[in-house]
Amino acid sequence: MNSFFDSILKYFGYKSWEEWFLQEAIWAITTIVIGIVAWFVFHHYLRPRLGKFSKSLIKKDETRDLGIFIGLLDTKFFDFSILILFGSIVSIGIFSIIGFDVTPIISYLTGGILRFVYWFFSEGIIIFVMILVLWILIRIIRRIIPKIVTSFVLGRAEYGEHDEAEKEANTLSKVFTGGAVIIILITGLFMILTKLEIPVGPILAGFGVAGIAVGFGAQHVVRDIISGIFIIAENQYRTGDVVGIAGQVGFVEDLNLRRTILRDLEGTVHVIPNGEVTVSSNRTKNYSRVVLDVGVAYKENLERVIFILNQIGNEIAADPVFGLYIITAPQVLRIQSFDDSAITIKMMGDCKPMKQWQLRGELLRRIKARFDLEGIEIPFPHQTVYWGVDQPSLTIQEKTPSKNNKKSSSKTISTKPEDIEQMLAKIALTKRGSIWNERDIDE
Repeated sequence: MNSFFDSILKYFGYKSWEEWFLQEAIWAITTIVIGIVAWFVFHHYLRPRLGKFSKSLIKKDETRDLGIFIGLLDTKFFDFSILILFGSIVSIGIFSIIGFDVTPIISYLTGGILRFVYWFFSEGIIIFVMILVLWILIRIIRRIIPKIVTSFVLGRAEYGEHDEAEKEANTLSKVFTGGAVIIILITGLFMILTKLEIPVGPILAGFGVAGIAVGFGAQHVVRDIISGIFIIAENQYRTGDVVGIAGQVGFVEDLNLRRTILRDLEGTVHVIPNGEVTVSSNRTKNYSRVVLDVGVAYKENLERVIFILNQIGNEIAADPVFGLYIITAPQVLRIQSFDDSAITIKMMGDCKPMKQWQLRGELLRRIKARFDLEGIEIPFPHQTVYWGVDQPSLTIQEKTPSKNNKKSSSKTISTKPEDIEQMLAKIALTKRGSIWNERDIDE
């Protein structure tokens, strides 16, 4: 075995293992250690700092795109690519130290780098300029279109419609900006393909054939887009409205030509294709309305109750906080109905969009406090128990003290069903109209 290793040493021109270690192996080990340390420094120090730096750039509008580009360096794919690069460099160094001829590999790599540099300064720099111009155009569009749309929509809005116009401007800005960005990206892609000498004609023909094939299977997508165009053009609802569509009610978080995103009161997000919107109910367009049904007992004076309710509506309209939300003070509209246990009175008032629920809660609170103060009864359902036609006649008499009370109280109470029913009937009737007091009943 030793003769085998000795022959290998002689083949490489070394007389002993010590000579090989001092002249070759120590340098190979040093190269490996340097490669491992370099990758460790990048993985544990440089990459996390790149991630933090990219996040700080993304927070600012001026440097968001640069932050996104730098954020690509903070990925596992780029980390693995750096590992492969360091591994390749270390491997070439080790092979060179051991004695292998790495000249072909170095020549190939050098030639590839020179060809890339030549191509970049002849053709690649033009493509780079194209990409830079596309990026600048997208940045300009994302800044200019929202300002133009906002100024146009707000210029047409009437007095008091600023909030509604702002919602419409935000929705239209997203749609126009997204459409313009898509057109610029497709145009730039074809220009770059042409510069790379890739034929665009077959690609367009393929898109045409694919478009026909997709058209038959994407009828719902086309329907969604057409419906989205009409929703936006007719201003049915906008981002920021509270609407009811497709059986769901919620806050419109986002809207484009294909779908509407709603978030309901429980926080659930509903993604609804625009083609499913057959009827849209906008609860916050231009203004909202507070509608409240108030029930009072039949014994109350309705004129007095109506006067108090109107007074409460005027008070909340004059409130320094809630009054800012009110357009017309909540007032009694009419006597709504005679219900089983109450007379229902309907109140109504106009307010700013999305403030009706807050005002409704405040109205209920003030009405309850005022009714308690005025002694007005807010009724609750009553129920009378009927014991049948054969129940014994009961007479309610004034209880007079007698000596037989002690004897009767000491009698054993019967547990028969008919006796229990008779006893319950007596208790119910005494509580409704007896002149006995509660202490007597308990006895």
